[in-house]
Amino acid sequence: MKKLTFVVMMLLSVFSYVSGNVHAQEKPETRPNILLIHTDDVGWGDYSIYNSESKIKTPEIDRLAKTGIRFTNAHTPAALCAPTRYALLTGNYPWRGRYPAGDWNWHTDTQFLPDQKTFGHFLQQAGYRTAMFGKANLGLVYEKMIDDKTPDFASKLKEGPIEWGFDYSYIIPRGHMTFPYVYYENNILVGDPKNVVTLKAGALKGGSVVTADGPGYSDWNSADVGRTLTEKVTAFIDDVLAKNKAKGKRQPFLIHFNTDGAHTPHTPTDVLFDRKLKGETITPQTDMILETEIIAGQLVKVLKERNLYANTIIIVTSDNGGIPAGKLEKFGHDAVGGLRGNKSTIWEGGTRVPFIVHWGDDTEAGSKIKPGTTTNQVIGTHDLAATFAEIAGVEPGEDQALDSVSFLPVLLGKQSEDKPIRESLLVQSSLGSDIEFPFVGRVPQQFQNRPQPQKAYKNSRAKAAQDKGFDGIAHAVLKNHWKLLLGLQEEPQFLVNLKDDPKETTNLLEDSANKKRIEEYQTIYKSIRESKRSTPPLKL
Repeated sequence: MKKLTFVVMMLLSVFSYVSGNVHAQEKPETRPNILLIHTDDVGWGDYSIYNSESKIKTPEIDRLAKTGIRFTNAHTPAALCAPTRYALLTGNYPWRGRYPAGDWNWHTDTQFLPDQKTFGHFLQQAGYRTAMFGKANLGLVYEKMIDDKTPDFASKLKEGPIEWGFDYSYIIPRGHMTFPYVYYENNILVGDPKNVVTLKAGALKGGSVVTADGPGYSDWNSADVGRTLTEKVTAFIDDVLAKNKAKGKRQPFLIHFNTDGAHTPHTPTDVLFDRKLKGETITPQTDMILETEIIAGQLVKVLKERNLYANTIIIVTSDNGGIPAGKLEKFGHDAVGGLRGNKSTIWEGGTRVPFIVHWGDDTEAGSKIKPGTTTNQVIGTHDLAATFAEIAGVEPGEDQALDSVSFLPVLLGKQSEDKPIRESLLVQSSLGSDIEFPFVGRVPQQFQNRPQPQKAYKNSRAKAAQDKGFDGIAHAVLKNHWKLLLGLQEEPQFLVNLKDDPKETTNLLEDSANKKRIEEYQTIYKSIRESKRSTPPLKL
């Protein structure tokens, strides 16, 4: 009898264990969806939530900030799009990829080195369905080439978003800014390859503009890119919901959406999602910034209509600082909000960007992020890699996300402002640009008669530095409100206390009281550049 009782108890114990584990496996999926709206050339001062003097009214983006968290010290790891896009995806500094200045090719190679993974891979591993939309600018590899310079558009991409960790993709290889003026869906050209012709630079029908001679659709329309991409994002969301319903199980999604605004060509459409766009701001350039506002509002509407809003993390940021003011100055619009420099430069205007995160139903009780939070924590946009991984509950590994720190504690209000989330941050300019850029009145005579003299001058400066064993790119180290700017040959050029001097007006490099600080920051720079990884690997 005792033996029988023992057997029965053992069977009940086993049954209880199995039942408990089945129940755990069937626990409802509650992890948030993620929507990253990654804009192009939108500066720190373009959105009205960051700059009350902005000539562009952005109530939708302002509302996301007022009901979420607004970062006032977020930086891109580079002041230019291609290197930043690689860093954003991998959590690596740009120079850990194939080219220190980023990959600008479109049919020869990619910026990713073998075995380098993206946050798409990390979240796939965690069970997310991942998608990428819009501008890639990371290089591509085609299965077939007609010759060294001409890909076979009828062939698939040998290396593209599928290999970068995305289950679904709808991309433009280099954005609407230049050729090829085509879309790729899941590594396959959209439409008939015979419709790809050689387009000539200039205006086309429908308000479209081609910036350079090159291959593209015969009916290419740069003015309709924003609408097309947003509709594809919406279709992806609906497809995820349909598949979840069919399976009877929720699978969260990650959307990496690279918008076309506000990079050239500035070709706003007349009306976008029932809102007038063209002519609504001071110039076509600022209209394209307004386009990002309309797109954000449209996607919030889509999420609300599908009951996804409260449990979707929405991030709005940019790929680099604002573009030079040019004609905007006479209208009183400042894309960098009073900061020094702009896109391409090592100054704050080149790398400091808007960065807004929303997670909740807009109420304090129903939000993971306390509505109306503002933080001055220094972060890099490449910190999204580790942050996404922690949110999804997966560790990237010792050999991935080499320079990324999760700022999830900041989002959740668990990190005090006086405790930095990262020890230091390294940022870089475009190739050949140091503190002297732009070279107004300083371009040598031998470059004056060439097309684009400043570009030629920058290239010559970069090459001179490269010949001496340097990247030819300026860098800056940020730590504890201080910033040391290093030139093209890694020499100290400018030291500033950003807390006292956010516009970087006064160079403290020659102040003897700062000698030890300069040496410390140089050591930090050297340590990061020589490291296999600069941040601790994410441990859950």
